Amino acid sequence: KQWYQRRVAITAGNPVVQEYKERFPYHTIEADPVRNTVVFRHDESTFYSVEELLAMQIEFAVQLATKHGEAPVKKAIICVPPFFHQREREAMLNVAEIAGVQVMQLMTTTSAIALQYAVFRNIKMTEKPMIVLFATVGSQFTTAAVVSYSQVKDKVTKEQVPTVQVMGVGYDRGLGSYEMDIRLREHLADKFTEKYPKLPDIRKNGRAMKKLQKEARKVKTVLSANQDTYAQVESLHQDKDFRVKVTREEMENLFADLFPRFQAPFVDAINSAGISKPEIEQVVLFGGGTRIPKIQEQILKATDQKELHKYINTDEAAAMGSAFMAASSSSVFRTKQIKLRDANQFPFFVSFNKLVLNEEGAVTEEKLVNKELYYRNNGIPQKKAMTYTKFTDDFHFNVSYGNLEHLSERQASEFATLPLMMVNVKGVKDVFNQHHDKTSKGIKAHIMVDDSGLIGVESVEAIFETIVANKTETGWMESVSNFFTGNSDDEGEKKEEKKEEAKEGEKKEEEKKEEKKADGEKAAEEKKEEIKKDAKNETEAKNEAAPEKPVIVKEVLKVETVHFGIPRVSDTSVSKEKLAALKKIDDDKRATEQARNNLESFVINMKDTLEADDTYKAASTPEEMEKMKEALSAETDWLEEDSWGETYVVFNARLAKIEDYCDPVLNRVKEMKARPAAIAELKNTFNMTVQFLAKIANTTEELRYHTATELENLEKLLNTTRDWLDKTAKEQEGLAKNVDPVLRLEAMQTKNKALERELYYLVRKPIPQWYKDKLNKMMEALKNSTVKAEEAKKSESKEEEKTDEAKTEEKGEGTKEGEKSDKEGKEAKEEKSAEEKVETKKKKVPTATLR
Repeated sequence: KQWYQRRVAITAGNPVVQEYKERFPYHTIEADPVRNTVVFRHDESTFYSVEELLAMQIEFAVQLATKHGEAPVKKAIICVPPFFHQREREAMLNVAEIAGVQVMQLMTTTSAIALQYAVFRNIKMTEKPMIVLFATVGSQFTTAAVVSYSQVKDKVTKEQVPTVQVMGVGYDRGLGSYEMDIRLREHLADKFTEKYPKLPDIRKNGRAMKKLQKEARKVKTVLSANQDTYAQVESLHQDKDFRVKVTREEMENLFADLFPRFQAPFVDAINSAGISKPEIEQVVLFGGGTRIPKIQEQILKATDQKELHKYINTDEAAAMGSAFMAASSSSVFRTKQIKLRDANQFPFFVSFNKLVLNEEGAVTEEKLVNKELYYRNNGIPQKKAMTYTKFTDDFHFNVSYGNLEHLSERQASEFATLPLMMVNVKGVKDVFNQHHDKTSKGIKAHIMVDDSGLIGVESVEAIFETIVANKTETGWMESVSNFFTGNSDDEGEKKEEKKEEAKEGEKKEEEKKEEKKADGEKAAEEKKEEIKKDAKNETEAKNEAAPEKPVIVKEVLKVETVHFGIPRVSDTSVSKEKLAALKKIDDDKRATEQARNNLESFVINMKDTLEADDTYKAASTPEEMEKMKEALSAETDWLEEDSWGETYVVFNARLAKIEDYCDPVLNRVKEMKARPAAIAELKNTFNMTVQFLAKIANTTEELRYHTATELENLEKLLNTTRDWLDKTAKEQEGLAKNVDPVLRLEAMQTKNKALERELYYLVRKPIPQWYKDKLNKMMEALKNSTVKAEEAKKSESKEEEKTDEAKTEEKGEGTKEGEKSDKEGKEAKEEKSAEEKVETKKKKVPTATLR
């Protein structure tokens, strides 16, 4: 895509085009007969412009986004390099129109990367700016952008808003990794020629050179991390294999003159931003070319940094930044509040012939005025105005680029034409005649650079001033207001009378009431006349002192714009037809590949299945088996020998034909394998239905809310289905496996659904209100009985407690008496025992004496 972007909106004689012709002689490049731009000839009657080729790529990107996002893509933000001028940006709008995409904004890649860095790195912004330099080394160009991150006060809301501001940009259009790929490709071609000097020139073989370029890109990537590697391509040219060793030193020698050029864009960006190198806090890399160690060294030298940061994904950062911008512009998504301010790269000038008038108002001469309206690094979007005070008739002014001294000679030559447009302002004389009684304040042209970096005239209007006297007259509205607010003349007079009477009463309390009243009336009359006189004088003074009020009148003028340079594609219908034809070719190709794969897969899988699975042999007759094998073998031969060049229609027809041979056997096997599960599922439904009917049968009639007819229909359907299954299953058992079944899956599934539908209808039938009321009464009665039972149980337990207490008391008294009698008996026994001991002693003494 970058290659085509570099060649959009350039003439066929541009040096870039001539260079491309030399490097790719096998491509036919011609000049468009109308626009003199680049077109690629495909055949004698077909050619494609660069815009059309770019539109194909955008269309493909939209298809991918639609597929992965599962929603149609109608609007998009398209990223362009920051150095794109007016014609190139307008060409990208043409590209989007051809692709059928509505452009929300043309966003520079540097702005998208800077925005992605702010969002996904969670940069904490303060009033002190954080300055970051983004180094981009892409396929076709190198850019450097100095960006500040800070909190800036919004002019409307007066609040601090996180802002990403592009401060300065530097670039080199022709310095990128693509140039390195070409040089390394030529080096490999020389190596091949040295190895096979007698073969035809490899550079005339477009396919071989394309293979070498692909291998060169691979070698460059490997050598970015290694000291040496091998480049190898099988059957590169004239069936010769190619393998050669390439070292990093060799590669760097090939690019020796390119490496010093990498410093210039970064120095330009820093100077453009008006900062010093120590103010840069980070240098962030982007683009595949930044992986080369030698380029990283040049970036470090240019920025005086100690290290380079690789925070962002070089493949996705620009896409993610533009996606965030698109989401922020939509009302569907809620995003972080981050404001982006891009910078205008090339100054815009407005030139016109200024009229020099004499004292009588006649034109004596015309003087060319060239005014710089938008400076370099002006923030965009932005709108400014030019005021013309001398014109009273139709005139024109030009908008062009200018003041390009900061560009190198090569960069300045990339502008085909500096003038951009001529704006013709018409209808001026008629408007001045219409407002001849007013004072002219000039003609104001509003010129805007939008967020896509495109300059245009928004409107032109003639401004006149007229004087309107500012009279203060009391009208009927003021009278009505005075009536409701109590400010009428009569009421004022009454208030003054009361005041005067009060004053006179205080001064002359001793005088008679008649004299006081007369004096009060006289004073009131005098005061009334005085008030009227003062009010009249005040009104006259206000009318004399009030200044006359100026009123501005604006009249919009007609504007016609003539664009210079390469014309835009006015009619994109032809290009859209080309893309539609190519899309149909691609769709047919994909459909053909899919149809061929489907046929091959069916044939291969079917042949393997028939050989390996005995189930298919059992399910087919010998004649059917022989017929299938012959058809599959014939189809295999056709695919290998005669199928090339056929369309998807032929492949689909042959697939349908071979399926007709195999379908009877496939259906029998399918029925045979799925039949046990289908029978089990149907019997499970039988069991659920029987359980439901048994539950209803065990329920009293008072609690049944299913009608007898409903239950009879369910039972009838159950018995009918069960009888059908028993009968058909017996018939199926008596059939051979290679005969079409009578007990089919479809029939079992249909009957199962019918029985389930009736069963679930009764199970899920809404409970009627009468049933709920009866159930509630039963529950209430059960609750009451439970409460009574608990109360009775409590009373019984209390009675038992009382009885136990009484028994315990009686037992206690008996125990005391028993203890007393036991004690007395024990004492009596002890006395008796003592007496017996004494008697024994008495008996023993005489015996001893006799001895």
